Amino acid sequence: MRPKTFPKRTVMANMRDYFVRWLSPGHWLLIGATLYALMTLIVQLSGTARTWHGASPLEISSTLVASLGVAFAVFQTISKWNNHLVRRYWVMAGAGMLLIWAGEVAVDKIKHVDFRLIVLIWASATVLLFRCIRPYLTESIIEKSMWVGAAAQITAHVAWTVKDGFLGGGVHPGLQMVIDSGELVALLAYGLAMVLARLSRLDDHAIRDDRLQRWMNAASKVSGQATRPRICFPYIAQVHQIFHSLPIAAALAQRYPDIEVHIAGSRRNLRLARRLLRDQAGSAPLHFGQLYHPWSVRINYRDGAVGGKKKILRANRLYFSGFDAIVIPERTSTYLRKICPPGVKLIGTEHGAGDREVTFDPAIALFDFLLLGGEKQARRLIELGYTAPGRFVAGIYAKLDWTTRRNGARPRMFGNGRPTVLYNPHFDESLSSWPLIGRQVLDHFARSTTYNLIFAPHIRLFDAPTPAKYEAFREYQKYPHMHIDLGSEHCADMTYTLAADIYLGDVSSQVVEFLTQPRPCLFLNPRQVAWQDDLHYRFWQLGTVLTDIDALDTAIENAVCSHRDFEQRQRDYLQDTLGLVEPGQSGARGAEAIVGYLQKMGRSYQGISVKV
Repeated sequence: MRPKTFPKRTVMANMRDYFVRWLSPGHWLLIGATLYALMTLIVQLSGTARTWHGASPLEISSTLVASLGVAFAVFQTISKWNNHLVRRYWVMAGAGMLLIWAGEVAVDKIKHVDFRLIVLIWASATVLLFRCIRPYLTESIIEKSMWVGAAAQITAHVAWTVKDGFLGGGVHPGLQMVIDSGELVALLAYGLAMVLARLSRLDDHAIRDDRLQRWMNAASKVSGQATRPRICFPYIAQVHQIFHSLPIAAALAQRYPDIEVHIAGSRRNLRLARRLLRDQAGSAPLHFGQLYHPWSVRINYRDGAVGGKKKILRANRLYFSGFDAIVIPERTSTYLRKICPPGVKLIGTEHGAGDREVTFDPAIALFDFLLLGGEKQARRLIELGYTAPGRFVAGIYAKLDWTTRRNGARPRMFGNGRPTVLYNPHFDESLSSWPLIGRQVLDHFARSTTYNLIFAPHIRLFDAPTPAKYEAFREYQKYPHMHIDLGSEHCADMTYTLAADIYLGDVSSQVVEFLTQPRPCLFLNPRQVAWQDDLHYRFWQLGTVLTDIDALDTAIENAVCSHRDFEQRQRDYLQDTLGLVEPGQSGARGAEAIVGYLQKMGRSYQGISVKV
């Protein structure tokens, strides 16, 4: 099944966006630094400028830029001293620039300086500067500036090593030009990165005092002067989690324009979020921020798989610390509770409504507020002590908002008139049917002349779904009645749960979404789990449970014939699980719940007014 296509943007629209990006202060600074470096190089090459105590224009410029860098870093250290989140980083910046300045002065004052000492000084300083800038790397231009500086520095010092280490020093005008030019460009790039870090205002947003209190105090003095309340919706995992909170973000931005709503994530997740919003929500005044991924994460997950989530959260700690609330569809991000100031509120939306033990993980207690589906989940979490009345609102399952717009129409995957089975194994190897009998299931349907098959496992089973992983399923491509999808967005947007006539799975909570229109279900139990009295397998009471698949066609036929025996049970289960959810209203209800929670946190928040 091909993904939806969207109209191409006009050339003029693309040009407009391009120039808007380049009109930002950061790019003007970049242009200015480039022109300064070129002018200095031209003066050097022309030979018309006088030297100052034997120093060339490039050497003079390097010392001047290093001096300005030291002054800027020291000023930032003093001005940010009360901000514990960034204080030590600017101390490192000051130390790094001071080391470089000392090295430049030493080269100017001392005729024969050991190149190895200068290279060591610069290397040590660069480590300190990278450590300083790391919390600001959410801004991609800052990261690019730092790497330009590192490349110029390496080029300069390789040339110096060749000149003094292999050629014995002496006069080598070409190599000396490379050395001086490289060091100047490196200093300009590092200085530019520091200025851009300051202009990003990330540290202004993330001061220790509570942001909402500052907003209210400023708003009461000068209308419109204060920073607006800021709420972030981060997506650091697979794309299936986007569907569970993005409708809430859109509703929040549309209904409450006085609140600044941000969407944060990887480039891939932001691309999907923008497309979904354009298709489903129209215009919404949202801000998009690409999270910085450390190099260790980029290297270890080059195939596009999701991993290193805590490293990503740590690397973007300063960014996340600048929000009043962070709305999270998964539990790994509760790690923010440890690394962000206590004033940052964590709001959980969950990303499913199943019965498995992980649905009731103790980490849920770390959320300040929860947006839940139905009474079943709320009741269980209260029993476990993970939440309490007043700390949650039920009746919210945002994913259904955009799927209910199909008005009950089911996607057509095949045109042969056969009933369609959805095989949806879970990713957890200790629970899933896939490692034990998954291939047997596919082989069975390959031979079938009665049923179509959609093989759409949990999106984490084959994360990331690379061409090499699809290659292992090539043998099934020749069967027109089989559709293999190892992890596209259609595995998450309910395309397949709506298209299928029969559900075949194990422990995935997607069965809940399948049952929004009750249909026959079969559950695979090759591990022969004693599930009958286990609350975590409650949904296995909604259909036939199979311990082997020797007579799978017969089992499917019996499931279809006996569906009436399970239909009322399915409806009761769905009522308990999502009974409070109103079609198309979860986004608005979630937005209202978030704003209401922030207003009810205490007296200091009662003054917040939000336009509707």
